[in-house]
Amino acid sequence: MEAISTTLQQMMQKNPQIEQNRKDALNSLDLDNITCITTPSDKCPKSLCDGSGFRWFVDYHKKMNPDYYFNEKRRLQQEIYAAEQSDDNTKANELNKQLKEVTKNPEWQKPCECYQQKIKEQEIAKKLDLSGIPTIFKGVMLNDFKTDIYQSEVDRTAAKLARKSAANYVANYEQMKAAGKGLYFYSEIKGSGKTRIASSIANALINLYDLNVVFIKAADISLQVRKTFKKNESSEHEVLRAFKEADVLIIDDFAVENNTDYMEELLTKILDYRMEQKNITLITSNIMQDDIDNLYKAGRVKSRVKKMCYEVIMPEESIRDEEAKRENESLEHILFG
Repeated sequence: MEAISTTLQQMMQKNPQIEQNRKDALNSLDLDNITCITTPSDKCPKSLCDGSGFRWFVDYHKKMNPDYYFNEKRRLQQEIYAAEQSDDNTKANELNKQLKEVTKNPEWQKPCECYQQKIKEQEIAKKLDLSGIPTIFKGVMLNDFKTDIYQSEVDRTAAKLARKSAANYVANYEQMKAAGKGLYFYSEIKGSGKTRIASSIANALINLYDLNVVFIKAADISLQVRKTFKKNESSEHEVLRAFKEADVLIIDDFAVENNTDYMEELLTKILDYRMEQKNITLITSNIMQDDIDNLYKAGRVKSRVKKMCYEVIMPEESIRDEEAKRENESLEHILFG
């Protein structure tokens, strides 16, 4: 750079017109010389950046004239020193602002308009990963809950009503949250779609309302707490706290776990806290709410569940078997083709 600068100075000494042209060029430089050098991509929803969430800019005024800005920097530093010596703080502050602009890097990046959206998507992905929702259901939405897969008209009607109630729940979440009401999906038969529809609601709530979700099999609640016995009491407290304070707690396969006084005590602690705080709880179960006392005879669990969750009747038909049949048929050409 020094050799180029020396050459330019020698050329300008021999031909004053070069110097004049240079000055004219500098005088004509304005914000138009700040150029975005990022190539837009369709990976950016705004078609502004390359999908990274950032845009790169270059100030060609600075990039092509480093000597000019070096001299400006020295001049401003000298004037700032003089202003400080004369206790002229107002002038010193103004000069410092000018110095900050002069010494800025000629190339820089700025967040694209899609940046906040990208950050939100990353946060949502993280929340989904931490939620514990089974991988098979992590991306499913309510539109993925198909009702035509059920064989009988009665079950298709039940599925449609369940999907409608789930969609309305998501659309009116804030109202349901204010009432502290979750949903209790019931069908006696396994594989009827209870876990799928509960997971679909959770996925929608994470995407739309940025909520923290915890998914747990009912039988695993005591297991998770008992694991902490080998550690310390605070660990048990932290596990229970996660179940208590999650924005949305999904208890899957409720009331199929082995009933013990200890399990009933745990559920009572968790549900009692969530009921008082109006935290949302979604439950799937093979028994109706009215039959919970048959398992938890003290009555404390049933009363809390009925207070916290509206019961939604699911189809009495396993779609898991039908889905397996369709998947197997679609793969037959690979195995036997």
